[in-house]
Amino acid sequence: MKLEQTMSKTNIIGEHELAMRHERLRSEMAALGIDMLFLDQPEMIFHAIGYAMSEGFQQFCVIPATGDILMILRSVDRGTCLDYSALPAAHVIGYADWEDPIAILVEQIKARGLPCGKIAVDRDSYNMTLNRFQALRDALPETKWHDFSALLRDMRAVKSADEIKLLQRACDIADQAIAAILRDFRPGDTDRDCVAMAAAHTIRLGGDAGVVGPVTKALTDSRMHALVEDVPLEQGDILHVELIPQYYGYSARIMRPVFVGVPDDSIIATAALIVEIQDRQIAAMRTGARASDVDAIMRDGMLKAGLKTSYQNVSGYSLGYYQQFTCRSSDFTYVFRPGDDWCLKRNMVFHMYAAANGLAFSETVQVTDEGGVRLTQTPRKLLRI
Repeated sequence: MKLEQTMSKTNIIGEHELAMRHERLRSEMAALGIDMLFLDQPEMIFHAIGYAMSEGFQQFCVIPATGDILMILRSVDRGTCLDYSALPAAHVIGYADWEDPIAILVEQIKARGLPCGKIAVDRDSYNMTLNRFQALRDALPETKWHDFSALLRDMRAVKSADEIKLLQRACDIADQAIAAILRDFRPGDTDRDCVAMAAAHTIRLGGDAGVVGPVTKALTDSRMHALVEDVPLEQGDILHVELIPQYYGYSARIMRPVFVGVPDDSIIATAALIVEIQDRQIAAMRTGARASDVDAIMRDGMLKAGLKTSYQNVSGYSLGYYQQFTCRSSDFTYVFRPGDDWCLKRNMVFHMYAAANGLAFSETVQVTDEGGVRLTQTPRKLLRI
């Protein structure tokens, strides 16, 4: 994928797409009589301006009802924000690390004459602590506050054409990395050796640095995210490989079981049955489908087949942009569970996964009108080394 470039700018998300997002936000703001929207969670800031940085100190993206968007962040990040966002220089405000970002925010609002009678915030933001929200209320005592989190969740869930391309590139990296691991991994190697291979291949193939994924031996329902071990894998062991490579922050996810040696027919049959059930679930992921109905295909199928005696986890969750140093390793904004009555929309993208008897398969799946489309393309079978 070739990123859109204008002069010194590098636009991960095109300016036309960003403009449409701003129009939708401002239309909703106008309907509710909202003067400004404050965003502070990096994923939401990225959605609004195409750039974000994990927080060292508090930062704000301010979207007024009319006029230019304002970004307030650490001075050490101001230049990068100018490089990657489409914001004019006068509206990217850097502050020194000893300054109070809320005081800077209020100062900028007043200096620009922006009305602040009613301000919307993202109450789901993991950055908006109780102390921070109280500090905002104290600094703007006359302001009425409105929760905008539902609209923000909905907007991020449906992926644009730009975002689908970025996710597809991440999926290509995931597929190629698994192929390289199968070529390089040998009996006697350890989990840590596999992690090192995955990291090296991910970066070599163009992925973001520092993002690999869980790799473990002896996967179980209560040991899905185990620590990396240094125990050599021997004949008969199963290596669980889950790769989560990112490309410009957009994450693909894929799980495959890798058998060391020659598996017996029963293990091969179990893997094939898990795949068959999940294939039916993915096929049902069409526009308008109810999340609980899609979930039931996997949940009921695994239980009826005797692959599980209980099913305690979701069968899928949202995928998209992840800030590299976020506290949120998985995005559970939209998940698949019993009782979830939300409906799938075209171009939502999910990580759909199934695990039983030490075998786990997962895919990055795009919702279409005809059903789910796998963006990851590694063969869906028990892999071997």
